[in-house]
Amino acid sequence: MKKFLVLCGMFLCISGGAALAAPSEGGMYYNDGLDYYAKGEYTKAIDSFKEAVAKDPTLVDGYYNLGSLFEYLKSYQTAIIYYTKVTQLDPNDMETVLKLAELYNRTGSYEKAMFYVNKIPAESELAQRAAQLKTVIQSSAEKAEAKKIASATSTAKEANKTVINRFSGPTGVAMDSKGNLYVASYSDNSIYKVTPNGQTQLYSKSPMINGPIGLAVDSQDNLYVANYNKNNILKINKAGQIVIFMNRITNPYYLLIKGNNMYISEQGNNTVIKYRLY
Repeated sequence: MKKFLVLCGMFLCISGGAALAAPSEGGMYYNDGLDYYAKGEYTKAIDSFKEAVAKDPTLVDGYYNLGSLFEYLKSYQTAIIYYTKVTQLDPNDMETVLKLAELYNRTGSYEKAMFYVNKIPAESELAQRAAQLKTVIQSSAEKAEAKKIASATSTAKEANKTVINRFSGPTGVAMDSKGNLYVASYSDNSIYKVTPNGQTQLYSKSPMINGPIGLAVDSQDNLYVANYNKNNILKINKAGQIVIFMNRITNPYYLLIKGNNMYISEQGNNTVIKYRLY
């Protein structure tokens, strides 16, 4: 018996053969399926082929035609079920084995796709197509694995992220020896403090603060503020008292304290100032 339905590009076509002569009850439904298919009534054709294999579970071509129709209709998982039945009844049908490899690759089941493509023997006339498909499967599997790793990494990063919302134009940040985080809020000329347990509070707001950007904390937990719009550096001690620490710094931006030295990026003069604290 010959398979009747095959895919030709995007369309189904008849590859030859005739209806079953003097058919059994299953064969009658099978022939009805061919007739419905010829009329383009695919739903009725599917129903008839299903009846055919129900009446005759050994009717290989019935399963194959069901697989072809469902593949054409892009119901790939269902097509896989019927093609698998074909290979169970006829393990030497390498054409259907190759179809299973193609469909498993298309649905992202790369291990199963590789399992079936490796069943094509080297002496088969399908060996070249199988070799090409194997390369495609390997490439698809590698891309899927890379995407999976990237997604897992992104998820892990999101899980580790905590967002603090209270600031207006946050700029510089610095931390003291007790783990308190200080945030410069440029737009409202304020300094906020975030405690280790996550509580946020206003730490300093004064007419002296105007355009705070860079922050730094020294070994004694004094906080320094690059006061951009006032062209100076402010010092806020642990008691919250504010004094002008350095004047005539043109648009100070970032602050860094390393050892006994403070480094100030002076944006207005395109310079970096090094100042010895102690």
